[in-house]
Amino acid sequence: HRWRANKPGIPDSPAEWPEGGRFTTAGPDPGWALRIISRAALPDDDTKLRKVLTGLMLARSGELGRAPVPEDLQVALMLCGYGDDLPDHLAERRKRWLQAVPHERRPGETAVADIDRDLLGRTPAEIREALIAAGA
Repeated sequence: HRWRANKPGIPDSPAEWPEGGRFTTAGPDPGWALRIISRAALPDDDTKLRKVLTGLMLARSGELGRAPVPEDLQVALMLCGYGDDLPDHLAERRKRWLQAVPHERRPGETAVADIDRDLLGRTPAEIREALIAAGA
């Protein structure tokens, strides 16, 4: 005899698991992104920056269908304008993203909305080239 919850809202079998809409596949683990960030030497120890970086890391890892990895932090920092030879407008964009954090339901969502999903799926070198080309 199998145990069943028999409670509203609790699936008793895989066939009862909700699908579609807000019930699609779960995204990557934000805790892992936070752990990667906590172990990194960031250019600025701003709580708002950490939230933007987490949002960007989760968007990239989700786009690639895997958990966050240190490379996602590298990309998130580039998207925020940290790095040699990156255009000045990225720092201005970062400033706007940081100002938006207190007003966001999901911290970092303004930054994620501003980034082309196709760009997130590229390698760090390709992303860097695209950012430099866009600023030229």
